[in-house]
Amino acid sequence: MNASTRLKILMSSGRTVFRPQDLRVLWKDSALTAKISAARMVERKLILRLAKGYYAIDENYDTRALANLVITPSYVSFNSALASAGINFQQRKSIDSVALLSYRRKIQSITYAYYSIKKELFFHQEGIITKNNVSIACPERAILDSLYFGFMPDIDTPDRLDRSYLKQLCGIFPLTVQKKARKFYGTQV
Repeated sequence: MNASTRLKILMSSGRTVFRPQDLRVLWKDSALTAKISAARMVERKLILRLAKGYYAIDENYDTRALANLVITPSYVSFNSALASAGINFQQRKSIDSVALLSYRRKIQSITYAYYSIKKELFFHQEGIITKNNVSIACPERAILDSLYFGFMPDIDTPDRLDRSYLKQLCGIFPLTVQKKARKFYGTQV
C-alpha cells in the first residue's frame, strides 16, 4: 500500500488524531510496518507527529479528541467543556479532563491535564456526550465536575445553562457537591 492510499484511509476515517495502534488497524498492517510507514509519512510531511505515539493529519487537529486519546477512557470537562459549549470565552493553553487517574502532559503548546474521579461517578454516563470521536461533558456536568474538585467554573453566559437538568444531574454527585451547587446557584438548584 502506498502513502497516498494510507493518507486517503486516514482522511476517510473521520478522525484527526491517531495512535500507532489506530494506524495499524486502519491500514491493516503489522505494528512494525505501520510504524515505518508513519515515520516515512512524517518525513514527507504527509502527516504530523504531535509527540511520541501521537499523529495528526494536519495542524487543524481536534485537541479534544487528542485529550481523549492521551488517557483512555476520559472525557473533556471543567472550563474546557464550558468553552466548547460557548458558556465561557476565556482562552486557555490547557484541555482539562476527567479520568480514572491523575496525569499531566504537554503536547506542542497545550497542557493536557487529567483529574481522577471515583469509578462509580466516572462510569455514570449521564451528561457525557460522545460525538465525532470526542467525549465531552455537557455544561451542567462540567459545572458539577468543577464543584466536585473544588474548582470555580467560569460562566460568562449563564442563560445558556439548563437549570432543571443541572438539578437532575446533582443527584448523581455526592451531597457535598449538591450543597456547593445550591450555595453557588442559590435555591433554584
